[in-house]
Amino acid sequence: MEASQPLMLLPSKVPASMRNALSCRVLLACVTGLFLTTNPAGAASHDSVVEWVGLSHVTWQDRVPACPVDQSGCVLTFQSLHDDLTSADLVTSPAGAVIPATVLGTRGPYDVWQATLPGTETSYYFRLTDGPTVDYLSVSGASENAPVDGGFVLNYTTLEHAPVGVSRGGTSTIFKVWSPTTTSARVRGDFNGWGAGLVMTRAGEYWVGRTGAVTDRSAYKYFFNNATWNTDPRARSLDAANGPYNAIIEWPTRYTWHVADFATPPLEQMVIYQLQIGTFAGRNDPLGAASAPGTYLDVARRVGHLAELGVNAVMINPVTEFPGDLSAGYNPITQWAPEWKYGTPDQFKVLVDSLHTRGIAVILDIVWNHFSTSDNFLWNYDGTQQWFDTPAVDTPWGSQADFDKPAVRDYYADAALMWLKDYKLDGFRMDATSTMSIAPQASAGWSLMQRFNNEIDNRYADKVSIAEQLPTDANFTKPASLGGAGFDAQYNIQFRDALRNALFAGPAGDPSMSAIRAALLGNGAYLSGRNVFNYFQLHDEAWPTSGGQRIVKSLDPTAPHDTATVQSRMKLALGLTLLSPGVPAMLMGDEWLEDTDFGTGTANRIDWSKLTTYAPYYACVQRLILLRRGLDAFKASRPISVLHTNEGGNVVGFTRTNALGQSFLVMANFGNTSYPIYRIGAPSAGGWSQLINTEAAVYGGPGPDNGALTTEAVAYDGQAQSLVVSLPPRCILVLAPTVAVGVEPRALASATRITGLAPVPARAGVAIEFSLAEPGPVSVDVLDVSGRRVAWPAHGTMGAGVHTLRWEGRDDSGRDAPAGIYFVRLVSGRGTDVRRLPLLR
Repeated sequence: MEASQPLMLLPSKVPASMRNALSCRVLLACVTGLFLTTNPAGAASHDSVVEWVGLSHVTWQDRVPACPVDQSGCVLTFQSLHDDLTSADLVTSPAGAVIPATVLGTRGPYDVWQATLPGTETSYYFRLTDGPTVDYLSVSGASENAPVDGGFVLNYTTLEHAPVGVSRGGTSTIFKVWSPTTTSARVRGDFNGWGAGLVMTRAGEYWVGRTGAVTDRSAYKYFFNNATWNTDPRARSLDAANGPYNAIIEWPTRYTWHVADFATPPLEQMVIYQLQIGTFAGRNDPLGAASAPGTYLDVARRVGHLAELGVNAVMINPVTEFPGDLSAGYNPITQWAPEWKYGTPDQFKVLVDSLHTRGIAVILDIVWNHFSTSDNFLWNYDGTQQWFDTPAVDTPWGSQADFDKPAVRDYYADAALMWLKDYKLDGFRMDATSTMSIAPQASAGWSLMQRFNNEIDNRYADKVSIAEQLPTDANFTKPASLGGAGFDAQYNIQFRDALRNALFAGPAGDPSMSAIRAALLGNGAYLSGRNVFNYFQLHDEAWPTSGGQRIVKSLDPTAPHDTATVQSRMKLALGLTLLSPGVPAMLMGDEWLEDTDFGTGTANRIDWSKLTTYAPYYACVQRLILLRRGLDAFKASRPISVLHTNEGGNVVGFTRTNALGQSFLVMANFGNTSYPIYRIGAPSAGGWSQLINTEAAVYGGPGPDNGALTTEAVAYDGQAQSLVVSLPPRCILVLAPTVAVGVEPRALASATRITGLAPVPARAGVAIEFSLAEPGPVSVDVLDVSGRRVAWPAHGTMGAGVHTLRWEGRDDSGRDAPAGIYFVRLVSGRGTDVRRLPLLR
């Protein structure tokens, strides 16, 4: 679920049975076993195969107006993988008209097609063409034959096609609410003076009401059986102060985006920063005071700090409406409305837009496993218990909604699509997934998670999903098509516990290097590489409410918790987190040695003065992040080899290898011993250089640094040669062969260019490394000496940074290209770069 994710070198022709069953990512793993940092659209081409993966028409998001009335017709859109279809048509009923669709534009890895449905027609489906092949998309999905399911239907009499919630239809406003057992329903609000109200009519399990144009941001509520008031479960905004919880109309198209189509960094390359809106800004803050609690706009004004730090993804604690003004967000009362105390929905969009402007993705923490024990307006919603089981299915934090009911499942799944479209989010972290599938509705909760991930995979393949799964369970990151829940990554408790235990044992005990080694190597399929989310403290670990505290206080109970030993161990912990296989995450304030425990009050704000106080420490964190993002070898799934485990000396050494086959050496000394002379095996002979020593003087440590290094012909650690280095206590040391392409990181690239080809000359194939200064459309192709395109290894939208792909020396028909001189060409909005490539046979 990431745009420019490891993806999708699909075979050009996929059997229909597989196309309909498997996601693009699953096909990649099952059919090719290859992972390439490129765009999902690379799976698609004009190859006489209509790729069913990526076909999407969500009626309540893809009709304008959302609820056409009075046979007014509407504009329809649907998505397909970029450059997959040669043409598409809208087929209508009852007239049976065939209306050509046109490409409206692109969004991430997709083409967005558009056609206009005449008001005389009441149902439709799409006919999809790729060369001679014709397939179809209808209400029951994709098919090879013309659908017989009746198509997508509009009922201009009952308006059953209206989205649940509030929507527009010409000059009309339409309300729709799920209330299966009541005998009457009305809408009462600002638009009718809260009087007798708009009478609604029954449409299956729903009630639908239509009135004239209602002013934007008007308040309203439903009135059931002439007795029970309640708000709209799908309200996009709630007024907690009045009503209470009056629903507020929020037209989602009001906000004008500065970044209309952000290229989400691939999960493979993400460095994630957890942030709580209410406590991020305002304490000893160089930008001045902030609200209490902080707001979306307070955070938006400070995104420059995050860009300077170097992170490229922010994971925001839950912001769906919760009781009171101070909360970490884990007591939600809705899945559809952002917390009003932090600001308006449009102000949340300003925050997302500001982060995207600086190249930073936004991942939202969502809590689906329970509702708050207080202010839960869905409890006995309309005078009956429709949203929850009787007796209730309880979790440790509150009751779980009745996942067995289709309307309840739709409420959650549709909310995810709403956040992705209306707020342009880049993915989700789902809270406590182990409690999503508990008795007596375990299978329903599991299928809801599968639906969540399948719908994101299909409609938003460039987005990510992360499971807070404790304990670790491979089934949660196994593809849904193979029976798993389908998350992209899950919390790596093995890594967390091994690292924390080693940190705590370091001062006086004996940290386990075998446990660190096991954590580095992972646990095989679905529990290693990009499928694991590495951290040593996030909000729970640093939150007294959860029994935790900031790790600096655990390492040194005496304020200000900043001894040289504490600083060195924190740099060690961050370094191992950032340079290990997996997706790294850190908690806000970790970049400056924050000792203020996580919480929600004013006293829990992080202290910006520490940015100056601990400037050398901060510079070390910046450098580590730059290495992580700048060197291909440190991507989440790049190979690792743990070649050195010194249990008695408390040292572990491992290599990470880039796509060019070059290995970088990482040493971690967890002990208190300084080793002026330390031998370690080296994966290649020759010169080596130091990329970082976290205990260098420039980072506030004692040093010493390692100068130019040369291997000796002394076999060690299973290698034919070895290095002798100076290894300070409690440090991370990163070494690179001096012949390596991209020894200095370039992930925060200032130039768009081809940065390396290897090997040269090529025989069977070549790795192509290139950097992009900004996100946008990119094409990488291979030309012969006449300028004719021989192969097209990648094209589509990619994020800023360094990318690596491989050309196997074959033309686009799969034939071996003959020996000769070729040219690799990179084309982007910044211009063109070309490199000469001799190919031998």
